[in-house]
This record gives sequence, C-alpha cells and structure tokens, in this order.
Amino acid sequence: MKSTIIDYLFARLREFSTWRGIAALAATGGVLVAPEHLDAAYKAFIALLGLTAVFAPNRK
Repeated sequence: MKSTIIDYLFARLREFSTWRGIAALAATGGVLVAPEHLDAAYKAFIALLGLTAVFAPNRK
C-alpha cells in the first residue's frame, strides 16, 4: 500500500502540470508573506517553474 502511494506521488511529480499547480498555490500563499518579500517570493516560484519545465520530459 505504501509503495503504491509513493509511486503515485512520484509519477505526479514528474508531470509539468503538477509543478505548475504547486507554483500557483505557492504564489497565492505569498499573500501571507511580508510585502517587502513578495517580489523575491514570486521570482523564486517562477524560477522553480522554469527549472521544472527545463527538466520535465514531454509526454507523447
């Protein structure tokens, strides 16, 4: 059972759409960040999204 759940999670983490969703959720969580840190937080999430796009394989 545990192996099945872990396999499922790793399969989802290999998909670009999952990382896009994580970045979107994290960016909306930026509302809880101090205003002077918002710019850095958004840039970090965009960088994470871009890095994932570089290394995520395309589905055929």
